[in-house]
Amino acid sequence: MTLELLRDLSHARLPLTVRTAQDIDKLRVLRAAGHVAAMLPATGAQGDRLFARVLAITGRGRRALDGEAADSDPPAQIAARQPDRHG
Repeated sequence: MTLELLRDLSHARLPLTVRTAQDIDKLRVLRAAGHVAAMLPATGAQGDRLFARVLAITGRGRRALDGEAADSDPPAQIAARQPDRHG
């Protein structure tokens, strides 16, 4: 999942070099969404030229992570308190 990569990047020391085609594809999505600042390889790059450099997570990316954390938290339990009738 693309947000998993964003979460991993948020814990990494940037700038960071990414070399797998799968993660580079995810970075393309993250950059298009405005979540990261990254230098990406040209389409069709292979071998030693297949790498990307993540420079930073943008404010939009941080907000996406904050929203993901809020979505994954358990819902707040609101208990209606009834008067104690036993005493």
